[in-house]
Amino acid sequence: MYAVELFFEDSFEQYVRGIWKGLKEEQISSNMYDIADIRPHITLAVYNDIPSLDTFADRSSAYFDKVPGLELQFDALAFFPTTGTLFIGPTVTEGLIRLHAKYHEHFKDLLEFTSRFYIPGNWHPHCTLAINLSREQMLEAMNYCYKDFTPRRSKIIEAGIVKIAIESNHRCVSSPTVAAKRLFSEG
Repeated sequence: MYAVELFFEDSFEQYVRGIWKGLKEEQISSNMYDIADIRPHITLAVYNDIPSLDTFADRSSAYFDKVPGLELQFDALAFFPTTGTLFIGPTVTEGLIRLHAKYHEHFKDLLEFTSRFYIPGNWHPHCTLAINLSREQMLEAMNYCYKDFTPRRSKIIEAGIVKIAIESNHRCVSSPTVAAKRLFSEG
């Protein structure tokens, strides 16, 4: 399984990693902290398969060469109850929706491999703080994150292709970036 992810400036990345570490230290959840090679991100697409990773990496590099970085405001702390996912969400701007839609238009030949949760019209951009939480863990994690929560800004500065390794129990164990492209700065 592969994903195309958008990565942030270092200060925001460290902020999210601090939450992952804190949730582990408080013994609420270590599921994000324990995933090898994962980076805080917003996922643009998830693919069950990619016919040719080398070709896709080349196409992605050329595509993201023309995509500018994007400033985001993260002002929502929320969860997806059906998957036990706690996240911080950005304000959904026209620029973010356009970035997502243009990506999927450009790579429409891969639609048959794309998870339905990441296609235009069905996408909820978010940066995951914890996954697979029980109801009790969700309340604990939400309380932990809420106590120090303040809205934050960050810029998306890089896009990457990530190889997601899942164990037989459906637990993600690693998420290394196999190809990445720095987005260009306007101005």
